[in-house]
Amino acid sequence: MNTPQTMLRLEEIARRLDRAGITWAVFAGAAASVYGSTRPLTDVDILVPSVEGDRVAALFSEAQVKRREDGAVQWVQLPGCDILAGLTIMDLDAQMAARLQRHTIAGVVVPVIPPEDNILLKAVWGRGAEVGKHDWEDVQAMMAHLPALDWEYLRWRADACAPRSRTEPVLERLESL
Repeated sequence: MNTPQTMLRLEEIARRLDRAGITWAVFAGAAASVYGSTRPLTDVDILVPSVEGDRVAALFSEAQVKRREDGAVQWVQLPGCDILAGLTIMDLDAQMAARLQRHTIAGVVVPVIPPEDNILLKAVWGRGAEVGKHDWEDVQAMMAHLPALDWEYLRWRADACAPRSRTEPVLERLESL
């Protein structure tokens, strides 16, 4: 993942998003890597607020763009990097933006979603090796390496992003780690 081409690509993506004044953050596996996961990165996923999808697509004319049924941009795909305009269960909102942290990924200092948000996302997704994903592996690594989590924020986010019936078992499992 830390090839010169990837570093230049991430550096260019960061430059364009920052110059446009778009709030953005790395999430998923690349975020897990800065919070304790040691598995090799295969790509970088970036989250932007759902309302910024069209602006992001305009910044990257060389990208493939996937749209939702209503025509709004859902996803902007570049080599080694996917930029998602919101997620089904979570958006990059003011609460998340206030907690963004800066870390170095592929030699570039980038904003990263809070560990609580990344842990919750990966725990809710819960995908495993059978589908080529590492969600619970990443959750366990992050939980083992982080000194402390803001459980109040994590529970608030869980309530905000999905029905309690879907997140309660996830929260119970996280609390047992």
